[in-house]
Amino acid sequence: MHNLMIIFPLLVAATISTNITVVVTASPIAQDERNTPDGAEVVEIGAAQLGRLSAQDLPTALRHVPGVTVSRFSPIGSFGGAQGGSVFVRGTGESRPGGSLTILQDGVPTVGTFFNHPLMDLTPIDFAESLTVVKTPRPRTVPNAFSAVEMTTWRQREAGYGGAADLAYGRFRSLLLTVKAGVKEGPFDFAAGAAHRQSEGARDHSAARLDSAFVRTGLDLGETEYLSLIYHFADSEVEDPGKRHAPTPKVERFATQMNTYTLRLESEREYLRGASALFFTDGWIEWRKDHIQDGNPNSPWGWSKSRWATYGYRGLYDVPVGDFTGSFGLDTIVEEGRTRTIRGKDGQVTFGGPWQREITTSPYLGARYDWHLDEDLTLTPSVGTRYHFNTKFDDEWAPSAALDFGTSAAGIYASWARGIHYPGLIFLQNEADCDAERMDAFNVGVRGNWEDVVTARLCAFHNRIRDRIDQTAVGYRNAGKADVSGTEATVRVNPTETVGLYSGVSLNAAQQKRLSRLPRWTATLGASWRLCEYVHLDVDAEYVAKMYSYTSRAAEVKDLAEVSAFWTMNVRLALDTRICLPIDGEWYVAAENVLNRHYEYFPGYEMPGTMLYCGMKIRF
Repeated sequence: MHNLMIIFPLLVAATISTNITVVVTASPIAQDERNTPDGAEVVEIGAAQLGRLSAQDLPTALRHVPGVTVSRFSPIGSFGGAQGGSVFVRGTGESRPGGSLTILQDGVPTVGTFFNHPLMDLTPIDFAESLTVVKTPRPRTVPNAFSAVEMTTWRQREAGYGGAADLAYGRFRSLLLTVKAGVKEGPFDFAAGAAHRQSEGARDHSAARLDSAFVRTGLDLGETEYLSLIYHFADSEVEDPGKRHAPTPKVERFATQMNTYTLRLESEREYLRGASALFFTDGWIEWRKDHIQDGNPNSPWGWSKSRWATYGYRGLYDVPVGDFTGSFGLDTIVEEGRTRTIRGKDGQVTFGGPWQREITTSPYLGARYDWHLDEDLTLTPSVGTRYHFNTKFDDEWAPSAALDFGTSAAGIYASWARGIHYPGLIFLQNEADCDAERMDAFNVGVRGNWEDVVTARLCAFHNRIRDRIDQTAVGYRNAGKADVSGTEATVRVNPTETVGLYSGVSLNAAQQKRLSRLPRWTATLGASWRLCEYVHLDVDAEYVAKMYSYTSRAAEVKDLAEVSAFWTMNVRLALDTRICLPIDGEWYVAAENVLNRHYEYFPGYEMPGTMLYCGMKIRF
């Protein structure tokens, strides 16, 4: 049946001709790599890249970005209880509970607040207009983290209406459905969407269900201000199949839910540019466990329940005056929550504490100057600092400095920035004696752009992490440190309007003998090719060298397991529906791990062989 679905449109295409508007082929893997004026290293993935990657979640969307590694248990769904689905950037995000990497959705922190780490199923990418990976500390826009993924929600920007729908069916009875629609009339715009994903999984007890929705209303307040109200909903339930060749779990299941409300005002005045946001998030986790004492097979079954609420204000503005730009901002973030562990046989609370609260207030000041040495050559120095006032831990400075020298075609840059990451609510409940983690990041690099045909970058970095929070025999403490040096290089080539090529490599070395989720090197290749006016082929491949990982139930920080090196290749073939139907869209076949390679992101959790999806996407 699936073969007929593929062959029939191709036969029709061979006998029917039509006029299809030619669209320049987007670069595969990533849309842009750049260093920001304040010195941060960022990579942007646009909607075009997300569609061509057939990405199901953040890990699949970001796994090919140089410097980024991911973990996954299954093709769909991220079991959040033990790195089942996570993103790691240059060795950050790996220290449990992993909060040194954060996720921002329209500027709002959307993480599992109580445990202070991102949960992939709480941040669906179905409605993303773009994703930006911030590889370095960026005090200007990223509070309380070493690295970040910033997500921007889709919006109907042109007058009239628009939208898209995507339906696909894949192996292991995997069903994917996404629909979104928007309208813009005068100063008013409205958009909404919903998504559903489900799969039985490749093994027993590995089913997953993910549901999400969003609503966005916006209003142009004159020519310079835009006011929007955004609501996001995410709900998931994912099973853990356990390690291969071990007894299959009976009740291991990780369920999450979160609501996010954001009121955002954007300004684009001549002398004031930026945005302010009021936000509120509330969420919960219910983790059902075969054994409520991790690692002890004799302990009784039970579950843990966690609830949290996060709210506050975020604002950042630039004041340009000629070649000088001053910046000021203020973040006030309130985090509240608690967790309890309950024994299943009698409902007895075996672990828990009172409702906790932590408030972090962080003003920011920055400045930069564009010194035009001649018509094309510019020297841009910048400085900035954020000061964190915290109600439970010591106050901390987070300064940064950067220098960029060159033209639009080529240049060199250097930067230094300090990241601060506070321990979070779980450490308050455990009464752990911890300080904030600190990271100093140094970067130098060169960039080049040849007539928008070839874009290349080469960057060297050194990250110095101190007071790193690790698990010890007496609980979480500031027991660790990390010193990581590395080099990253990317090349994007668009030789014609029909071909886009991408290659990237990342080399890493740590002074510590073993550092979780930091392979010695990774390499990525991607190609996007419009074979003719109605057929599009995408191919991407990745190699990841041997690395180490915390085990799913680590007893101490030294309990690291080896993840073998692997490489995979993915293919997507799409046929334009306008070849035979008056509909703007495509039929597609997407194959993940098309060569059926053996690989795993986590010891004992072998990924399935070739994962095949057949689907149809329409745009209106």
